[in-house]
Amino acid sequence: MPQRANQKRSSYATIKMSSYIVRNELHVEFANGASKSWPLPDKSDKNGIRKVRDIATDFAEQNSASLGQINAVKKTLTDEGYHLIK
Repeated sequence: MPQRANQKRSSYATIKMSSYIVRNELHVEFANGASKSWPLPDKSDKNGIRKVRDIATDFAEQNSASLGQINAVKKTLTDEGYHLIK
């Protein structure tokens, strides 16, 4: 997601974030209580994976996630086999 020119993203996380997959759901949780989860599509459904990834990273951005935290959400998906390229 491109950043707006007038926004500056923090290089360091200010709120601890966790992202993980349990029972075919991606969970993103922040230490301040903000949390959401999304059902995951089949691992071969690239469009479905992209949609969940984009929604989850948007949620992270809305909660002031650092670039590293946003990348961690994406890594959670790829570590569990939800690849967009292969």
